Amino acid sequence: MKQKLFRSILLLTSLAVGLVLVLFCWLSYSYITHESYDSLKREAMLLIVAEPDGRIPVSHLQRLQLQDRVTLIAPDGHALYDNYADKSSMENHLEREEVREAMTQGEGRSQRASETLGRRVLYYAVALPDGNVLRMSRTNDAVFQQVKLLVFYFVLLAVLVLVGALFAARKITRRVLQPLEELNLEQPSVETVVYPELQPIVERFALQQKKLERGMRRYKSKKQELKALTNNMDEGMLFLNPEWEVASINKSALKYMGMDKQSVLGKRITDLDKSEEMYSLLEQIELNGKGRLVVNRGSTYYQFNGSRIADKGFVLLMMDVTARTASEKLRREFSANVSHELKTPLQSVLGYSEIMLSGLVKPEDTKRFLQKINDEANNLLRLIDDIIKLSKLDELRHDMLEEFVLQDVAQSALARLKDKAAGLGVELVLEDNSSGKLKLLGIPSLMEEIFFNLLDNGLKYNHKGGSVTLRLGETASKLTVSVIDTGIGIAANELPHIFERFYRVARSRHKAIDGTGLGLSIVKHGVLFHGGTIRVLSSAGNGSEFIMKFPREGVADSSQSLIKI
Repeated sequence: MKQKLFRSILLLTSLAVGLVLVLFCWLSYSYITHESYDSLKREAMLLIVAEPDGRIPVSHLQRLQLQDRVTLIAPDGHALYDNYADKSSMENHLEREEVREAMTQGEGRSQRASETLGRRVLYYAVALPDGNVLRMSRTNDAVFQQVKLLVFYFVLLAVLVLVGALFAARKITRRVLQPLEELNLEQPSVETVVYPELQPIVERFALQQKKLERGMRRYKSKKQELKALTNNMDEGMLFLNPEWEVASINKSALKYMGMDKQSVLGKRITDLDKSEEMYSLLEQIELNGKGRLVVNRGSTYYQFNGSRIADKGFVLLMMDVTARTASEKLRREFSANVSHELKTPLQSVLGYSEIMLSGLVKPEDTKRFLQKINDEANNLLRLIDDIIKLSKLDELRHDMLEEFVLQDVAQSALARLKDKAAGLGVELVLEDNSSGKLKLLGIPSLMEEIFFNLLDNGLKYNHKGGSVTLRLGETASKLTVSVIDTGIGIAANELPHIFERFYRVARSRHKAIDGTGLGLSIVKHGVLFHGGTIRVLSSAGNGSEFIMKFPREGVADSSQSLIKI
């Protein structure tokens, strides 16, 4: 800016001096030309005044020693006398501008190139009383000489002016720019503005500075949020440059790699993970723009999802899919178990029916065989019903929730089992230790199924004269439900497995007890859905107690719930 301002000042000064010089030259030339005409006129008047009658004879002109050219022209235009040329060789002057004007107006002036002298000449002509025309002329050389002299002095003056302008431009530039250079644009203030003309600019700078500061604060905030997000996410995240070098990495990815950040940044990912799978994944991303890979590291399964970011590099996400892999394994096992459990009663039904159809059954055994077929068919129906109930648990959504009273659900479950308890000779008891109605946000039908399955198990695995108690209670933050029976209890080695699907306690000792092995699995998932926990207190021969706790505020995140056994 300083150089630009300096050059601008110097250029304007030079242009001004140049214009003045041109104007001066034009004015000087005009002035000297006018003075030359006046000088020629004075000389002509002196010659005329010297003769009493105003007529100038040729003899008189021949005696004079004049520097300027003198020509005496007759009324018909031919030259009577010329002190620079032979009159006989001269052309007729009647059509010359100055001569024509002198004959018509008394005097005339013109400026043109002389054919005789070969130079540009100033002409002045005046009419004499005798009709002749006296013409005085002078070359422009004299004019130019005077102009040159004046121009020389003026150019000298102009050079001095330009030299002074050079130093003045530097001083003015420094003086003008000093306040601007001292202006703090990072923290502009209107109060510090020296030039009022700059106030709008400074105000705009101040406004833009505020906007920039707000933008930087938002950027830093978003950067911190992104950093906090990436560092606290369970998934590992890596950013790779186009050369597969690690540009950024979060804590989860560092944990997976078992290295510190400084040892990873700037290193090629294929040098850090030299597995064939990683190299294949990167080649897949290079080729298709994205890729996916699941690798096994000991007992843990990791899934890598990679994408190419234009020409900026790659992003890799690594997720621990051990739980999902285990879930898929469980699903496969469940399918196999379902197939097995469904096949067993069907085979029994088919076996008994084939024997009856073959005619090998005695008439007195027919009723027994039909009862077997009926029992197995009922078992099959119960199994199918429990499988449907269990599958529906996966379809439950939190938008299905409604507020209900635990006491009402408990009464409904007890009512369904009243006749069965009477037939078995087992007492059903509802023990309410709460201070009022226990309200819970959830699905009442699912909660009733939980109570029903636990109470039903308490009846099946009990003895005549025993009891099954459904106890309701509360704490400051929890609702508690316990199902206590006086039955056969559960052996210590059985406890870790009782919530597994299709698992039945002591099958060899309790073949007569009907069951599908899915009741407690339904209980477990139902409790988890309501954000609760469940634990079991039991020993062989001493009965069992199932203790459930639910949050008062409603359904918690079921993924965070725990089953304690």
